[in-house]
Amino acid sequence: MIDAALEAEIIDRGRRERAREGHPEGFPTLPSVPAGRYVDPAFADLEQRYVFGRSWLFVAHSEEMPEPGDFVVLRQFRQSIFLVRRSDGEIRAFYNTCRHRGGPVVREEAGSTGRRMVCSYHSWVYDLDGALVGVPDAADFGELDRECLALRPIRCERWGSFVFINLDGEAEPLRCALDVVGRELDDQIGGGEGVGPVHLIDRRSIEVAGNWKLTVDANIETYHVNTVHRDTAAVLLDQRATGIFLLPRGHSRMLVHNRDDQPFPIDLPGFAGASPLARYGIYSYHLFPNTSIVFGGTPAILFFISSWPMGPDRSLYDVHFMAPTPIDGENGDMLRMLVDANWAVLQEDLGNLSPMQRSMSSGSLEWLTLSYQERRIYHQHEELDRRIGPDRVADDLRVPAVLGSFVEP
Repeated sequence: MIDAALEAEIIDRGRRERAREGHPEGFPTLPSVPAGRYVDPAFADLEQRYVFGRSWLFVAHSEEMPEPGDFVVLRQFRQSIFLVRRSDGEIRAFYNTCRHRGGPVVREEAGSTGRRMVCSYHSWVYDLDGALVGVPDAADFGELDRECLALRPIRCERWGSFVFINLDGEAEPLRCALDVVGRELDDQIGGGEGVGPVHLIDRRSIEVAGNWKLTVDANIETYHVNTVHRDTAAVLLDQRATGIFLLPRGHSRMLVHNRDDQPFPIDLPGFAGASPLARYGIYSYHLFPNTSIVFGGTPAILFFISSWPMGPDRSLYDVHFMAPTPIDGENGDMLRMLVDANWAVLQEDLGNLSPMQRSMSSGSLEWLTLSYQERRIYHQHEELDRRIGPDRVADDLRVPAVLGSFVEP
């Protein structure tokens, strides 16, 4: 929950930014960020192992698997992983690997397994808890330890309707990792008491010819708005009135005000617990490492933008759009319009990324020079090095830690 004092500070910080005329007193000039962090295969491997291999990652909305036996394959990982809803309604995650010889337990990207999951190679059978319950010609195997041959599970926890996984079996609970973000949004859209429906109304994905951090960077600064979105978002948003908060664990918060602080002229039901902040402009959080949680200028629409590494120079850009009312309800036409409008703006964000990646890969850009307005990007890089371990990062790719005193609890 956001208390009244913090709510007032979030609103006022953007207004103070609008009035600011010079570089903020006491804030350092940010060190240059080596462009090699966006192209180096060894650094990408470190990110996979120590960041994506150990972080809680948002992967699905529970409405993607509404009935027992419904499954979704997660194609954004190097490993083959799927989610399935159990008979008791809980959602579990497993490696999509039969324990016989590695055949796939599910083959489609999404669908229903019914009450059983059957390997498509030799028809070994698993129940929705992952237990091995059927083996053709079982006598030919002699003594089978079926318990040891169950599907390999992956840590899977829910925050309200949002499904997260963690490849590290020893990871802290999801709630601890969400930290400030979870506490502030729990009563708005998460698992808090009184939270109303959070319906999935659309999901869109696109592959990008650019490092995953480039797509994250585009979501966590507004310095580009007046250029990239001059005929779209900039008509409604005052880029100068952007209030930024660096939070622990690499998370951050941002509110970019509407022009003249006028709310968007959209008459739709909002999320039951949504903060009034959602009416002031684009109100968002970055959830380290790869997800932005965005109220799109109104408490009537929410989207999660997740950026996934598919290689040092490729990424998957995955967006879940949500609303308090279903897409097939009476507000469906307006919700579809909002999805299309926000998707169009997000596509504008992606337009420069391929040339930027080529510049970095060719060596024509050696360093990123970041401003005060782009400090969330530097905060992200500092947290990457903390998670990886600075001693594991090559000297010429490491970023100095300078923002510690500017992180707010």
